[in-house]
Order: sequence, then C-alpha cells, then structure tokens
Amino acid sequence: MEMFNKKVLKERLGSLKKNQNLRDLEDVEGYIIRKCKELDIEYSYDVLAEEMPYFKTMGYTEHAGNFYLQPLNFKLRFESIIEAYYDRDEYPIIDFATHMENRVKEKTANKYQNRDQDVSHFKDVEYLAILPGSNKLKGNTCLNKLKFLKKKYGDNIYFKPHPITTHAVIGELKDLFGEETILPRDSDLYHFVVKAKKVYSTHWSESVINCVALGIPVEAIDVYNDINRASFYSINTQAFANQAKGKEWINKVFSNPKSGVINPYIDNNWKDKVDEYFDYITKKRDFYKDWFIDEKYKKQLKKEGKL
Repeated sequence: MEMFNKKVLKERLGSLKKNQNLRDLEDVEGYIIRKCKELDIEYSYDVLAEEMPYFKTMGYTEHAGNFYLQPLNFKLRFESIIEAYYDRDEYPIIDFATHMENRVKEKTANKYQNRDQDVSHFKDVEYLAILPGSNKLKGNTCLNKLKFLKKKYGDNIYFKPHPITTHAVIGELKDLFGEETILPRDSDLYHFVVKAKKVYSTHWSESVINCVALGIPVEAIDVYNDINRASFYSINTQAFANQAKGKEWINKVFSNPKSGVINPYIDNNWKDKVDEYFDYITKKRDFYKDWFIDEKYKKQLKKEGKL
C-alpha cells in the first residue's frame, strides 16, 4: 500500500510528513486494493493518466480529509460527480461540509504536519492566492492572473506557496510580487483562509472544497487549457460552479456513492459505499468494453480467437 508507505512518501514529499489524522484512511486503502484485485483492476495512488473508458486502473488519493476514488479516464471521473448530484436515487445526506469546516476550525485540515502556527506577526489582508508546488506553478498556473491580482489588490493580498516549493521558486515569487506579500511555505494555510474575504486557488488544490464548505468565495488561477489534467478537476470544477449552493451541493454529492468520496469518520457502513461505487463505475466501464481496443486487449482477443 502506497498512501502511507514511508519510502513512497519520502520520494514524493521529501522531509514533509502527512498529518496523523489521515491514518484512518489506510483501512479504506486496504479495502480498495482488495476490491481491485477481485475485479482484476489495477490501482495507483495519487497518479492521473488518460486511459480508455474501459479503463484498466483505478486511481485514489486523499482529498480534504476524505478518501477519493477516480478511474484513470477523464470522461468517467467527470461524469461521476455530475451524476452524484443529479442522481434520483435517495441516499441519506451526511454533513460532509460541516465536518470539513470543523477540521479547519480545529486546525486539523492541513495535509502536512508541523505547520507554523506562529503567524501573529502577519497583518490581516482580505485576499489570498494559494499556489501549487513548483512543478505545477509555472506550467499550470496563470502568471498573468497572478500579476493582475497583485496590481488589483496591492498590499491587500498574500501569495501562499505550497509546502513543496523550492527556495529558488520562492525567490522568484518575491522578486515578482514583493517579499512582504509571499507567505512562508510552511505557515498554517488555513489561518489565512478563514480571514480572507476571497480566495484564489487551483483545480489541483483541496483548498477549493474547504473554502466552499466555509462559505468563502473562491476563484481559479489556473491556465485554462490545462485544468482538466488537474488532480481534483472533476470535483473542483463543479465546486467552483456551485458555490451558491455551498454545503447543500457538497453534502448531496459526497453522500452519494457515485462520487467516489469515502470518509470512515462519518460515512455509515463505508465498505458498503465502496461496494456501491465499484458496482456503479464498473457498469459504466463495461459499457465501453469493445469500443476502443488497446494493445493489451488486442492480444487477449487474438488469444481467444476473436480477432
């Protein structure tokens, strides 16, 4: 299992360590892996790729304290969030939004340990831009939008670098926007979120859904042509669009098994919810079984004498 594998995490995060309050997701990971093996589906932690609708790999990651399942096919993972909201089947509504809001208020929402709580020396500002890590910042974030925000708000905005941001990139940010507007990369993000009048973030960030849960307006700063490649595009693009519905939208979508969102803290019978998700997503997958034939499937058909 990779979600809490020390070697894997060191390769991905370096010295950063995940928050201990995510440990209960390990039970979900184990159950997901067993389900995938039963169904002869490959699985991959925190990776996105574009496979055919008859996908071969189930992806999974953590998202705002939840466990999030999404197949490595854009069409199916995007449709699942839409269908979760408009589903006519009735599922008990679980208050995911308040759970996420409380995590922020209780200072347990940060994904990583040892966030700097000593932020009293920073003045309050009304606007906050949350940046992705170095590898996504230059290619996936709109620099012109960031310049526009700095010109619009002046000293009334902070830019918060992702904890995985190199010193060199932080130096470039300070040169562009002024040292006083760049927060330390290890500072407590949500200390500044709850004080903001408006937040700017990306389709890569779980901060979007937390802002919607908190009722704080949030706007995208991505390069538009790349947003559908983002880790949380399927959720975040709908969260951005449904801010007026706020908690109602979050709770209806996340309570529905079709969303792929699982939370062992608040989901009653979370294993049943996982089972329902796999029933749903494999039926969608099977619909496309013979539509597009890749090399692996081609070999199988030849072996069976069907091609």
